[in-house]
Amino acid sequence: MKNAHPSTEREPGTLGRLYSLILPYRTTVAAGLACLILSVAAELYPPLVWQQVVDIGLAQRDWTYIGWQLAVLVLVFGLGQVCSAVRGVLLERAGQQLTLDLRLRMHAKLQSQSAAYFAQRRTGDLLARLTADVESVQDVLIRGTDSVVANALRVFGVAAIFIALQPALGLIVLLPMLLVGLLLMRYNRRVRPVYRAARRRLGELSAQISDNINGVRVIQAFAQDRRVAAALERIGRELYGQQVRAVMLRNRVFPLIRWVANFGNVLMLGGGVWFIMRGQFTLGGLLAYRGYGRYFYGPIDDLVNINDLLQQAAAAGRRIFEVLDADVSIADAPGSRALPAPLRGDIRFERVSFGYDPARPVLHDISLHIRPGERVALLGPSGAGKSTLLALVARLYDPDAGRVSVDGHDLSEVTLASLRAQIGQVAQETFLFNTSAFENLRFGRPDASRAEAEDAARAANAHAFLAALPEGYDTLVGERGVKLSGGQKQRLAVARALLTNAPLLLLDEPTSAVEPESEALIIEALERLMRGRTTLIVSHRLSLARSADRVVVIADGRIAEDGPPGELMARPGSRFAAMLAADTPEALVGPNGQE
Repeated sequence: MKNAHPSTEREPGTLGRLYSLILPYRTTVAAGLACLILSVAAELYPPLVWQQVVDIGLAQRDWTYIGWQLAVLVLVFGLGQVCSAVRGVLLERAGQQLTLDLRLRMHAKLQSQSAAYFAQRRTGDLLARLTADVESVQDVLIRGTDSVVANALRVFGVAAIFIALQPALGLIVLLPMLLVGLLLMRYNRRVRPVYRAARRRLGELSAQISDNINGVRVIQAFAQDRRVAAALERIGRELYGQQVRAVMLRNRVFPLIRWVANFGNVLMLGGGVWFIMRGQFTLGGLLAYRGYGRYFYGPIDDLVNINDLLQQAAAAGRRIFEVLDADVSIADAPGSRALPAPLRGDIRFERVSFGYDPARPVLHDISLHIRPGERVALLGPSGAGKSTLLALVARLYDPDAGRVSVDGHDLSEVTLASLRAQIGQVAQETFLFNTSAFENLRFGRPDASRAEAEDAARAANAHAFLAALPEGYDTLVGERGVKLSGGQKQRLAVARALLTNAPLLLLDEPTSAVEPESEALIIEALERLMRGRTTLIVSHRLSLARSADRVVVIADGRIAEDGPPGELMARPGSRFAAMLAADTPEALVGPNGQE
């Protein structure tokens, strides 16, 4: 699979793409920023009142003038608070909508990916990208942007006021800001790779925790608690090391940046006094300068911190775009058509070769024809390629060579939805969602009624145990169906397949992971399920193979035998006969006694 590699992208490009995510919400954001401008203007007004009151009101002892200035100040304060509140609501709404939409986009992209994509990635890391990375991006894009714009307005607004009140003094006070900019650029170059490494470690940590939680029973069963904890601690300490390194860099550079920025206070006081003594400035003007100090140096301090958040968001953004930019290897081709329904179930493999790793093929030049309504058992040792054939029929993968067709339609030319909607599947490991048994049962057909679901459960020999659950069909089955036994989960899976009424069935080891007392009930249910449907069966239970119309033996990725069970049993040196004698599909003994 080809994946996009944002790592080759320069950081400004990543940040530019991040900020382009705001575009769908530009109207709300623009309204919020308009309120922001008004609220900042209201913040910057009071020191001018101090200047006017001192230089004019007090100098002329004009109490009326002073009273009007104070009244206007009260109104400005009120306007500022109203605008600030409206701005907060608008920007938060945009931020939450951005977070929701971005997560849905990432989820939709992941849902469209093939099995090969997930085989190369860890679930915990993908979850970290959907949660922590998106949250980090939202913090910067909305809250960070709000803070950046507000503080930038304060800084530039105050700088303009400084120059307007006393041009020479204003330029002197602004000089240290040039050095602040240079220090920030140098810091960004050094801290950027540290934040990237920290994000990678965070993804690894999330993936490891997810693995440990899912495999807790195995960990406990083999008494590997300490080893697993030590491995987790190692990743955690690597993350800790990267985060501490970033903190050390920040705390070496930021104090110097703050010291340089606040040196402007010294220039302000010394220069202001000097200009007043020369008659080129007023006491009210210097008082206004001092009042604006907190609007100038405070925002600079905030901008320095926000710059740090930008570097973290850029690292998170790269991980998000790795998901969004990844190629989808299994997708509807341009001009794809819906597969006609219902299917007849005529399946053809025409010189099909395939390998999960192209350098190590699993299937070699397979040609196989399954006729409508035929029940075909695929047998062979583990790794022979049996389950791979089923995956190719469901188009979880595309063949490297040759083609797979259903009813004469090349699967690469039909829509995935129209194909998979007509396939019922029962796998070796039944996945159940953490919801009610009823919702799990009708997952493939959400509009099914309770009566239809119960009829399917009866046909699958599942009704008795479902009805006996504490809340019957409405009982929550737990994560991955943990509250049910293996046999119960398999019978529920058979009922789920029955309810979809799909014309094509793929059964992949449907009875291998169940207790003996459940096997007979499951096989009886499978017999009902397979009736009148084209069925491909991969099974280590030879009882299912005996009742098949045909048996296809796969060995080393090739078809070794193909024919009705009775015919193969009577054939001298038959591999299938050897399996029956050994009572296992693993016993693939050829005519010369060779494996």
